[in-house]
Amino acid sequence: MKAEYIPSAMKLAERLKKLRLKNKLSMSQVARISELAPDHRGRITQGYISRLESGKETNPSLMKLMTLCSIYMVKPNDLFVK
Repeated sequence: MKAEYIPSAMKLAERLKKLRLKNKLSMSQVARISELAPDHRGRITQGYISRLESGKETNPSLMKLMTLCSIYMVKPNDLFVK
């Protein structure tokens, strides 16, 4: 059986969605929690979360990824393919 190629952006999108659901958070809740980020560049809107999870946004900033890791209580390398 041939393995199906899944772009890494889609894997990131799927992981982000799974982490959000595992933490039982809505997109709007994540957006509100991100407003507490110490650096304004780490703040994330609900629309941005939607684009990340759908794979439409494929190049999130390090600050935004760090904010999401903090919210989901994971290490940054947990977001990427192993």
